[in-house]
Amino acid sequence: MSRFVGAGKKLMSFLVPKPNVPQTEIQKKIRDLKISTQKAKAGKAKLDQTIFELKNNKDFTFAKSKKKSESNTEKYKRIQKDNSKVIKSMLDKATEKKADGGRIGRRFGGDTMPKRKTNVQKIKDTFGPKKNLSAKQMKIAKLAGNPNKIDGADFKKLRGRR
Repeated sequence: MSRFVGAGKKLMSFLVPKPNVPQTEIQKKIRDLKISTQKAKAGKAKLDQTIFELKNNKDFTFAKSKKKSESNTEKYKRIQKDNSKVIKSMLDKATEKKADGGRIGRRFGGDTMPKRKTNVQKIKDTFGPKKNLSAKQMKIAKLAGNPNKIDGADFKKLRGRR
């Protein structure tokens, strides 16, 4: 088993590219020559493709662009504009006091249940103006005591009926 491990490393050394960092002037020139050879091969392949398309009346794959190339300052301005939009949206989202995602803020199982009263609403209901009694409640209120509201005397009278 151990003799196959070394073979695997040797095989992997062909697959993993090694960086070409030249130390001497000759090595630098050789590196530059290799790069220029690859560029020439790419240019020839491009030319061959264009000639083939010209002969066969097809659309050009590498058509020449008549657009003005983007300068560095134009590129910088475009990127800054895009970045400012993204940052603005992030800040807006961060400052907005809205829950995000999932079932946040859904008490008691969702939208079907009524909203829970706040303490302020409870105080207003308790000490605010009284609501009118329904017809059934008016009958109970008229049994004893104040006929406009249900009080202890009314409950006493109801208990005595049973």
